[in-house]
Amino acid sequence: MSSTAWAADWPEGVLARYLTVGGAHVDLTSRRFRTNYTAQGRPYVSDHWREVDGFTWQCRGCDTRGSVNAFGDPYLPDERNKAHNDANGHAAECRSMLRPTR
Repeated sequence: MSSTAWAADWPEGVLARYLTVGGAHVDLTSRRFRTNYTAQGRPYVSDHWREVDGFTWQCRGCDTRGSVNAFGDPYLPDERNKAHNDANGHAAECRSMLRPTR
């Protein structure tokens, strides 16, 4: 299979894709969400909510979803590298196989 065939199979909105040990995909995507963190990022919180384009990832094998904390908060715009590293780290350890499509 050529690299162009792999690229054509990416779902819309996927910024990066990692392959798990078991053959499933971990997809990193952009996500628009509301936050009260300031433009300085964590741990700076304000009284005002704002919309930002952050990041999240999801394993298409085990359905694990990436977040920065136990509350499920998406990655802030300045946490893109952390999102990449976390998605890649999950892929390196996950043995889930790709789910069949019906």
